[in-house]
Amino acid sequence: MKVDILCEGKVIGHSNLDPIDPPMGVASGPFIASPEYAPRLHASVIDGDDNKVGRSAELAARSDASGILPCAGVSIEDFNKTLHEITVTVLGMRSPEYETAFAAHALYKTYWH
Repeated sequence: MKVDILCEGKVIGHSNLDPIDPPMGVASGPFIASPEYAPRLHASVIDGDDNKVGRSAELAARSDASGILPCAGVSIEDFNKTLHEITVTVLGMRSPEYETAFAAHALYKTYWH
């Protein structure tokens, strides 16, 4: 599922999420940062270290099909300097929305069958 990642209504990046843990409503994918993204302000983890400033950021995920995704939280782990990788995770998506978004995804089908 393609999503925009927002902080205070401003798009800070994008991702194509995969269903990681269907029973818990967890989805994750590579984060593609926009120019507005600032690791110290938005990432909860930077190269393996907790970032308390980033943990307080109010992040949201928005898809074209569903709008803002109802979830328990959105977290960015930025390992760009050490691994050249940034990951975004959406936690605790609600059941109907999660199923609708991922029902056709191979990982989702494999998990339930």
